[in-house]
Amino acid sequence: MKGSGEKSANVSTTIRIPKKIFEKIELEATTQDSNISNLINSILRKYVSWDRFVGDIGYMHMPKAFLRSMFEKITEKDMEKLATTTGHSRMRDAILFINGKVDLDGTINVIKLWLSASEIPIRIIRDPETVEFIVPHNLGQKWSMYFAIILKTIFEELDLSLKKEDLEEHTVTIIFSINSKTANKKKS
Repeated sequence: MKGSGEKSANVSTTIRIPKKIFEKIELEATTQDSNISNLINSILRKYVSWDRFVGDIGYMHMPKAFLRSMFEKITEKDMEKLATTTGHSRMRDAILFINGKVDLDGTINVIKLWLSASEIPIRIIRDPETVEFIVPHNLGQKWSMYFAIILKTIFEELDLSLKKEDLEEHTVTIIFSINSKTANKKKS
């Protein structure tokens, strides 16, 4: 039980929601075996952390089938160039714009936001010595390559070294070593 001097991390407020929207939220919460409050908080969290920045940082939604088809038509050499130039700079800009600086935690956060907004699952395993990304995407080998190159160029700037990568047709697994210099930057 909270003492009288402690403040809640939540704010209780009343808002008006059009009935049709509320009914859709209520149905979605039921479908997800959640509650309305949690779903609304999830929607608001996604908006304040990603959606409000999307237009400003140059991202847009597009069908996965279209994206996969486009990647299949690009040569590996062109894919590498695209990832190291446009892909890298757009990701770096997104990290800077959303996080205010390019650091390890902000980079991980923006990568999670990007993939989450794109409905691409991601699992990140972080310990004091490594950070591992496991991304099942079903977008083809060239998207695996594209994603891995972006991560490698961003993390290279942060002095993380590539430890292992496995680029498959449907999944990317990539592990970076966190050196003591990077870990010390985090502490300061």
